[in-house]
Amino acid sequence: MKKKPPIYMALIKLALPLMFIQICQASLGLVDTLLAGQYHYRDLAAVGLASNIWTPIAILITGIMYALVPKFSAANGQQDPAAGAKLLALGKRNAALLSLFGFCLVQAFAFSAPYLIAAQDVAKISQNYLHVVAFAVPGLTYMVLYRFFNEGRGNMRPIALTGALLLVVNSALNLVLVNGYLGFPQLGGLGCGIATAITTYCALAGLIFLSRRSLRALGQPAAQAAPGEAQRLLVEGLPIGIALVLEVLALTALAFFASALGTKVVAAHQVAINIAMVVFMIPVAISSAATIQVSHYRGQSLPSESKRAGLAALTMATLYGAIMTGVILAFGQHIAPWFSDDPEVVALISSLILFIAMFQLVDAIQMVAAGILRGLEEFVKPLVTVLFVYWIVIIPISYFIGVKGWLVEQPNIEQIWLLLTCGLTFAALLLGAQSYLQLNKNLLNPELKTA
Repeated sequence: MKKKPPIYMALIKLALPLMFIQICQASLGLVDTLLAGQYHYRDLAAVGLASNIWTPIAILITGIMYALVPKFSAANGQQDPAAGAKLLALGKRNAALLSLFGFCLVQAFAFSAPYLIAAQDVAKISQNYLHVVAFAVPGLTYMVLYRFFNEGRGNMRPIALTGALLLVVNSALNLVLVNGYLGFPQLGGLGCGIATAITTYCALAGLIFLSRRSLRALGQPAAQAAPGEAQRLLVEGLPIGIALVLEVLALTALAFFASALGTKVVAAHQVAINIAMVVFMIPVAISSAATIQVSHYRGQSLPSESKRAGLAALTMATLYGAIMTGVILAFGQHIAPWFSDDPEVVALISSLILFIAMFQLVDAIQMVAAGILRGLEEFVKPLVTVLFVYWIVIIPISYFIGVKGWLVEQPNIEQIWLLLTCGLTFAALLLGAQSYLQLNKNLLNPELKTA
């Protein structure tokens, strides 16, 4: 009898470097939040709101550029360096265009901050932060390009090392610039923006340096790109970017709902979101590994192994979610004082940490289920689920109950988070059922879709 492939080990081998990279990136926002909160809760609220404005723009750019990953992978698999060089040239053209688009959009939001944020002292800090962090967008865009170049070639080491560099440099610069150490003035929330801009270009330089051998192996493109090729690549990536950004925009909307409840409330909300995002990076890595493994076996016409890989990933997500729920319930209350010395803010953070614990299990399941569906080339179902759960259910109901106070005596942030937890549970049930049914359907009809 033929020995079955070690599904769990294959998933873990893929997921571990992705976990490290995702945690490093998510920790950047956590460091900003931690140091801004220790400086003043007003700066914490301002940096949090500004981050919720520019992060979706960065994610949109990342999603659009993601269309390069399978193309780099195909060129590498065919041992065609000229095709890889041509793709890199096209990526640079698009990166220049997206850099300009992102820079202008962030600056536009910076000028709009006083009209978007009710508390004008908070709005001023957010505005200054956004003016500075806009200069990070070009560096970030080119960093994404070289990251995806390495991912497409299966070369994770430069990305992992750059992720570590990003976290260390950003933490050090934040500490110095926010608090005014080493002779620098105290910049508060503005210091977070300056640190982000400087760190981005340091990481870009490091990533290019670590990728130099792979870049030299490409040589020069054998043929000039046709005029419309770069635009077609942008159009291919646009649906991916939109799908990624919709969920983030929903969290941004919830942050602005929280801002209507007061500066201390939005400060606590932002801390909770950043804690949740760091914990969430592990399911993101498992989801990416599931996509790779399910599509890998599907490409080899092994639908039974695709199903094994998908179910194994869901099992890993369930175990992780259950463990993290217990850990957060046991130790979460000790985290809140790290972010603020204001008793009211600490109390609010402590209450929201309970909700983070509540939705760990369902959040992990819905993320990994979406990854399985992507591996089966089902892109519409996760997108429709996100649209329905967030934008038709969670956002409207959160606004009317958590902000306007419908059906409750007093609107508060806990109601918004309770509704978020209920929505994530609904999404997990929908996506989990869809992924299981699609794995079984693939088992019965293993024919591949044409590219």
